Amino acid sequence: MKNNIICFVLFLFLTSCLKTSNTPLNLVNVMQEADSLNLLSDSATISNYTHKNLIPLFHLYNNSKKAIILKYLTKSKEKNNLLLAEELIKKNYSKINKCDLGTKELIQYYNLYSKCNKNSELSQINWNKIYEDDQMYRRLFNKYNNDSQKLDSIGRLTIKQDSINREFVKSLIKKHTLNKILDDDCDCLASKSIFYIAQHSDMEINFRKEILEYVSKSNSYSLNNKAYLIDRDLVSEKKKQKFGTQLKFNADTKKLGSDPIEDVKNLDSLRYEYNLPKLSIYLKYVNKIR
Repeated sequence: MKNNIICFVLFLFLTSCLKTSNTPLNLVNVMQEADSLNLLSDSATISNYTHKNLIPLFHLYNNSKKAIILKYLTKSKEKNNLLLAEELIKKNYSKINKCDLGTKELIQYYNLYSKCNKNSELSQINWNKIYEDDQMYRRLFNKYNNDSQKLDSIGRLTIKQDSINREFVKSLIKKHTLNKILDDDCDCLASKSIFYIAQHSDMEINFRKEILEYVSKSNSYSLNNKAYLIDRDLVSEKKKQKFGTQLKFNADTKKLGSDPIEDVKNLDSLRYEYNLPKLSIYLKYVNKIR
């Protein structure tokens, strides 16, 4: 009897140690460090860090975080990491959010082991061109930021192109439903394009709300894109944002900062849940590259 009690106590102790070594807080800290390295370091560093610190914990993360880990692992494009990623996708594809994988190579690996109708009418649409059309004029704003005449012209062209893209997507939704469009989205390019079109629908907020209402209920839609849509919608209604994704230029500091935020105290925890790095790290990154 005494031996049984001792064994039971030892079992509880060992179980406690195992739980402590992989506490949720530890999982958060390790991932947040990877998020920082992804923005502020080189591809080899983030890949090595991921291989050493995140791959051993891979099974403990949720479907979306698993995809992020694989994306970070393969940033350096090393053959061994790509092979490891393919193997993990093969074993876990039902537990990975495809559109969070983020790269063409990883999504192709995923499609090897999952069912996706690549021959449907919707799959023939050139979604990448639609995305490029959305970005085409926006890329010119920085180039001509000191020429007010050209900026006005670019602004008008941007509004016109946004309207064309939006009407095209609306016609597709009417014909097929948004659910069908995203179900047939083998390469996650429809999801990406529709996100940007909805983001840039300040001239037609109801369209963005329609997209937001759908993606808010979807378990497979990219989480960080959800966060951006939610914030954009809140800011357009003159409300405080939740995630700090919407930025504005501070004329005094000459830096980008965030629009007002609803719950600053818990902001980074909420950003973590939606695959966003700490706001301080993100602001450091965007001000570095601007």
